[in-house]
Amino acid sequence: MEYVKILKELKSVKGERISKGVNRILENQENLRPGFSYTWVNTSVPRSAKKIVEYPVGDTTIRLYKLPNSTEDLYHILPPEYDMDINRAKLVYLVKRSLSEHYPSGMDLTRSEQVGEYISSRGKDMLYRTAKRMGIELGEDRNQEISEMQALSQLLRKYTAGYGIMETFLKDPNVEDIYVDAPSETNHVYLEVGGIPGIREKCRTNVQFSERDMESILSRFRSESGKPFSEAFPILETDLQEYDTRVTVIGSPLSPDGTAFALRRRNNEPWTLPRLITVGSLTPLAAGLLSFLIDGRSTILVAGSRGAGKTTLLGALMMEFPKSQRVLTIEDTQELPGRDMQKLDYNVQCMTVGSLLEEGGLTADDALRVSLRLGESSIVLGEVRGQEARTLYEAMRAGTAGSAVMGTIHGNSPDAIYERVVHDMGISKESFSATDIVVIAGIIRPGGMQKRKRRVTHISEYNDEDFYDIMAYGDDAPELEATDTFKRTSEKIGSIARSWGITYEAAIENINLRAFIRQKMVETARVKGTELLKPEWVAEANDMFWNLVEVYHGTGSYEDVKNDWSKWYEERVRYV
Repeated sequence: MEYVKILKELKSVKGERISKGVNRILENQENLRPGFSYTWVNTSVPRSAKKIVEYPVGDTTIRLYKLPNSTEDLYHILPPEYDMDINRAKLVYLVKRSLSEHYPSGMDLTRSEQVGEYISSRGKDMLYRTAKRMGIELGEDRNQEISEMQALSQLLRKYTAGYGIMETFLKDPNVEDIYVDAPSETNHVYLEVGGIPGIREKCRTNVQFSERDMESILSRFRSESGKPFSEAFPILETDLQEYDTRVTVIGSPLSPDGTAFALRRRNNEPWTLPRLITVGSLTPLAAGLLSFLIDGRSTILVAGSRGAGKTTLLGALMMEFPKSQRVLTIEDTQELPGRDMQKLDYNVQCMTVGSLLEEGGLTADDALRVSLRLGESSIVLGEVRGQEARTLYEAMRAGTAGSAVMGTIHGNSPDAIYERVVHDMGISKESFSATDIVVIAGIIRPGGMQKRKRRVTHISEYNDEDFYDIMAYGDDAPELEATDTFKRTSEKIGSIARSWGITYEAAIENINLRAFIRQKMVETARVKGTELLKPEWVAEANDMFWNLVEVYHGTGSYEDVKNDWSKWYEERVRYV
């Protein structure tokens, strides 16, 4: 790195011959790494690249570039430690090597927090003594020395007990997925980036992990999870609780070119139906319909391909349960907002079961059988995919599955869901009739562009051994539209209306009122801020709606509920 700096200074020297020579050398010096890291960073940016946005993540500046002649964009970073002077880089390298060779006896190396604290505290002392021995000045006075040792000790922690450059990706709130393909040394890290106008979701980075650093990160995953990983069992799934991230690792012989990672970020803030409206995934009417169906204790399967937003939508639908409704969640990784709902006084019991890739332990089917004996509850399955599907449908047909059942399942259309459940999972046609609604979460590429949009494309009901769209995209419709089935003949809307003792027309009016409430929340949030779309606001708005429905039951109309709710909400958000 110091060599490159000297060359850059030489470029200022007059003389075309020297300048051309330096340029040729610099072209071969684009890949950088300090001695304490084996991960390469490419400092160059294509000439055609157009910088769209720049923002900080910790002490690193992120630059996102549009690549006009490519189907991907560029996520460019240069961590400050990759541009530090050679003496400090050597100092960190020496102390890192010494620390890694001499952990104190009795230290639990599976506890990253304990190891990190030891490295931070012990590292400061070793940095100071090593710097003095090498004659390296850490500052002009004691305060500067302390500040520099603090910074270098955190760097030690990052590259010894931490994840190195991977931490920058994990800390960036715009990064949704991280992919490191094998062989890592010849493949750039790829990311999926969301919510940045002008940037495609899929971005290539300027980072390439060495096999040595991949093994170091894998060792962290393995020790913290306590799960095996070897040629006999070349798959590891775990969670990084600190970063709310799900990790999947594959290795040889499944991946013949070496170790590969896929890291998927969970949403720190649970989604809500109004928030999904703001990003275009739902229309207000679709949100009102889904809220109505949940209130009517329907069985709902949320389907779609990987990355279509099934779990996000399922979590948002859970927020539509009344707080009085007991809810049981069953999942193998903690992605549903059960704990967040508990903080808002929802009645939720969370159950976590073993992954399909794990041996032993409780399965989703075990948890489901237990849940059927835990009293009247709505059941939410993170994913319907195995033996639990048979148990679930048996319980639904027998009427012992509780108030409502929801879950996600892979499939791109209602018919594909029927094929998967009936033919692949072995559920009888008669049992499948317990399915009320299938919601398809799709990925749309307008005009065939590479940029993708997540949308709910169908809300369909199953009746008389066939599917009927209640809402769907039409040939010319830019968004979900209500079908004739919705307006006049939906069996599910009609059955909920009959159970509530109201007419079909009144049920449609109820749905429209729910749509109005969510639209009102979205419009207000555009003026006063997106805080108003958070779960606590949705819970409060729904509580007021149900209270007003009870107040006016038998004595008024939904128009009275609408007027009173609007007055309450406007007063509630006046000083926000």
